[in-house]
Amino acid sequence: MNYPKAFLSFLAGTLVCCSMQRSLIAEAKISKPGVYQGYSEAIYADDFDLSSRYIEMRDGVKIAIDIYRPKDKETGEVIETRLPVVWMHTPYNRRYNGSKDKLTVEDYAGSAIELVKYGYVVATADFRGLHASFGHNQGYNRGEWVGPARYDAYDITEWLADQPWSNGNIGMWGCSATGGSQMQAATTAPPSLKAMFPMSFEFDVYDFRGAGGIVAPSRWTPKPDDPPPHEVRDKLAAPVDEDVDGSLLEAAKAEHEGTIETVGHIPYRDGYSPNLTDDSAKQWWIKSSPANYLDEINDSGIAMYMAVNWDEGYTKPGPFFAINNFKVPSKFIVGPGVHCDWCPAKEMTGLDILTEELRFFDYWLKGIDNGIMDEDPVYYFTYNAPQGEEWQSAKAWPLPNEKRVDFYLGEGSLSRSQKTEGEGKDETVVIYEYSRGEIPPGSLIYETEPLQEAVQVTGHPTVNLWVSSTATDGDFVATLRDVAPDGTITSYNAQGQLRASMRKLSEPPYDKLGLPYRRFVEADAQPLVPGEPVELWFEILPISMIFQEGHRIQLVVSFVTRGTPEIDPAPDVTLYRDSNHPSYLTLPIVE
Repeated sequence: MNYPKAFLSFLAGTLVCCSMQRSLIAEAKISKPGVYQGYSEAIYADDFDLSSRYIEMRDGVKIAIDIYRPKDKETGEVIETRLPVVWMHTPYNRRYNGSKDKLTVEDYAGSAIELVKYGYVVATADFRGLHASFGHNQGYNRGEWVGPARYDAYDITEWLADQPWSNGNIGMWGCSATGGSQMQAATTAPPSLKAMFPMSFEFDVYDFRGAGGIVAPSRWTPKPDDPPPHEVRDKLAAPVDEDVDGSLLEAAKAEHEGTIETVGHIPYRDGYSPNLTDDSAKQWWIKSSPANYLDEINDSGIAMYMAVNWDEGYTKPGPFFAINNFKVPSKFIVGPGVHCDWCPAKEMTGLDILTEELRFFDYWLKGIDNGIMDEDPVYYFTYNAPQGEEWQSAKAWPLPNEKRVDFYLGEGSLSRSQKTEGEGKDETVVIYEYSRGEIPPGSLIYETEPLQEAVQVTGHPTVNLWVSSTATDGDFVATLRDVAPDGTITSYNAQGQLRASMRKLSEPPYDKLGLPYRRFVEADAQPLVPGEPVELWFEILPISMIFQEGHRIQLVVSFVTRGTPEIDPAPDVTLYRDSNHPSYLTLPIVE
């Protein structure tokens, strides 16, 4: 068939246009939370080269470190190009995560080994005095704050920056204690530390360990009949390459004798550790809290991408306060799931936290302008949101559009209107039965009527309770729960607590987001006068969730938690809910 020349010219142009369009699609660059393409490619092999060695700290103590370097896809040879380094300072074994079948870099939260094929060197180092490292440890998984160990992260960072395979740009990653070790590193501000990805870390450490003035026993406290914990840990310690006969590892283990596992019971923020031998660290809550190093951290300029999960305990608040008090370049992501577990985010929505690590480190350690720092600084997941709307971004936290709404406690009820008639109160006897995740016997329960429309709660709830007791002290716990029409109850660790004797309020030394602040020092202790009502105002852990239409919002008030001492005889507790003593729950509601 003969076509006119004009049509053939048009067709050719169309084909060229389509070809260009396909090319543009192939080369399209996308960088947004959870999606990253066209900026960074996995140019190296999935395999890696692992080497290990000792590096010497400024006081001569030798620290064990593992180094993971990329290999060429074709030849398998180790890449000699200078690359950025991302490392973790860990008390939990640099090599193995729980067993010799699981490499820490592959199995620990953040799995930074995935960065290697994108052109990064990844490293992990044992804390001083733990596993294969020499030296003495005090405080186990917070030992980096004590004595000479305080500058180990500085020395390791600068050593990594000075290696022939390093481009001098160093980052850190880790979760929980290894999120805290990044905070400690920031307080000493190593010049080569450009960026970090701290997950589930504490900001005000007393608020984590002694939440509401209730200092629970450390889970690291050895039991009398158990073998020394350092001996149990050392069985999984991995020798370094130069230690061919294991003699260096045995010498390191010998220095672990006398390890101080915990700081001991320190009930007040200004109290002194009965266990630590380092005098400078004995005021432990002050010494180990990032909130007390704001000037040092802010002067460091180290960029931070903070992460935390909604369904975790008192590590949860840390990043919320950090993002509002750190003046360094910062981002913040809050996902579904429990402590340090980002699998639910990937399974439920496809967001992989590794993508965020790569985007962040590409920007700060490789200089790739992928726009990550132009995005809203806050990115958060909402439970029960419509499909496709689970993730939202915000320019600030708390959300600028939150509205704080009071729900008054009535006779088993929660209501937006305060009932003033009569004298309202509820009485119960404290029953000392506590089990994690369960409501203790003797608790008081208050619920809304079935909701006429869905209600989104995103932010920091608080509760005001007027109470009295026949005892001179007591612990008060408030838990927020969602009750479905069929009676199914769901909660995402939206809980708060306060010891009544520690109720005295103070001006916060940092931005507390308008939430109640207490010094929790011994001088502020105020015993209850039996039978005399007092008001307790305290925060509930932050949450973002939608209470669906037909569901009820439930508040549980209980009197026993981990760390509550038994009082004999068990006291009678009264909760007041009248016009002179209004008790109410305040929820941050987003329209």
